[in-house]
Amino acid sequence: MQENQDAPFRIESRTRVLRNGMRIVAHEDRTAPLVAVHLMYRAGSRDEKPGRTGLAHLLEHLMFEGSEHAPKGDFDDLLERVGGTNNGSTWLDRTNYFETVPSHAVELPLWLERDRMAFFLPTLTQETLEVQRGVVINERRQTYENRPYGLADERLHELLFPGGHPYSWPTIGYTRDLEATTLEDARTFYSTYYTPSNAVLVFAGDIGAEDAFALAERYFGDLPAGPAVPQVAQGELPAAGARETMEDAVSFPRSYRAWAVPGYGTPDWVALDVLAYLLADGESSRLQRALVREGQLAQDVDTYLYPTALCGIFGIVSTARSGVDVDTVDAAVRHVLDEVARGEVTEDEVIGAVRRVRRDHVAQLATVEERADALAYAATVLGDADALNDVAATYDAITAADVERVAAHYLDEARGVTLLVLPDGAEEVQDAA
Repeated sequence: MQENQDAPFRIESRTRVLRNGMRIVAHEDRTAPLVAVHLMYRAGSRDEKPGRTGLAHLLEHLMFEGSEHAPKGDFDDLLERVGGTNNGSTWLDRTNYFETVPSHAVELPLWLERDRMAFFLPTLTQETLEVQRGVVINERRQTYENRPYGLADERLHELLFPGGHPYSWPTIGYTRDLEATTLEDARTFYSTYYTPSNAVLVFAGDIGAEDAFALAERYFGDLPAGPAVPQVAQGELPAAGARETMEDAVSFPRSYRAWAVPGYGTPDWVALDVLAYLLADGESSRLQRALVREGQLAQDVDTYLYPTALCGIFGIVSTARSGVDVDTVDAAVRHVLDEVARGEVTEDEVIGAVRRVRRDHVAQLATVEERADALAYAATVLGDADALNDVAATYDAITAADVERVAAHYLDEARGVTLLVLPDGAEEVQDAA
């Protein structure tokens, strides 16, 4: 690589661990009188069991139904009165809850999150469970079952990961499992994972580190650590080699490819991230040229790389143009991957891809909310908030040889899975022909 690469954007922070094991991260930014308070639990859909999928996301919904000292409605009302906002989300490796408030009101979200952490169970009832179960099932219908291409990603993960693998089911869960979830299931999941020793609390914004640590100690330091959290084994990277077609109510056929690759933050994950940008970010990228601009085979093509813990997930999605067979599009994707694996990548391409990665890194860390989330995720998945900076610095060392090596090794045809989504009735038409 050239030595004049732009310096990575660093997020300065300090970390302190309370006696109960709760990790506190403080990132000071005095540019505006706001503080983002971000509480992340290392509890995601990977921590569920077959037959009880969707439990982590369902519990996130339940956590917004009130706690013992902040009944339903009080959480939002109190924050809105001081000009604050709040939300939460669930993914494969974590569940997070976050608030942004004027700096003078920073103690309010701490009091509210303490109450949810320590005094939630007394308010969890069968009636509340039934209401939120219905909400989540309806969300699944709208987002997955009744949306074009909505079930493709779910099926892709089922093909890529063996049955029972923690990444083989969708975060929202299966309807049959949600219907089977009991009140005791929800209570057990909460008691196991919603504990100080399994949480990271981040302050980002108009607050000094020592003040943040003192507030964390005041609001959370007296809570018991909680039980040891069950660990999920990483295991070997699955190598599936499967290919399948499915029909859907769509207008254009689409090709999905996916591979299990090394986990977030590893050197090979960074090289694969550069590869993802080299392949599909910008009109001059290889897949854009071959499929969209010059080849005129696809309307769009995109790559993605999940920053997940047990393994990463590298994917390529391409939608065929009208009248173009999806197998032709998929074959063109494979041809480009083979070119990269054969060593046809230049150092200039890699430098350009790294610069585009950094462009997005800076854009994604523009606000204190985004920085709080990134620091919490690094602390949760990588074990240290400052590892975020270590990963960013790794991009400097990536060479064309690294990109070629990871493409050849991890994106091999026999290791990945392919799912072709066809318009309803397309298979019958092909058979008749």
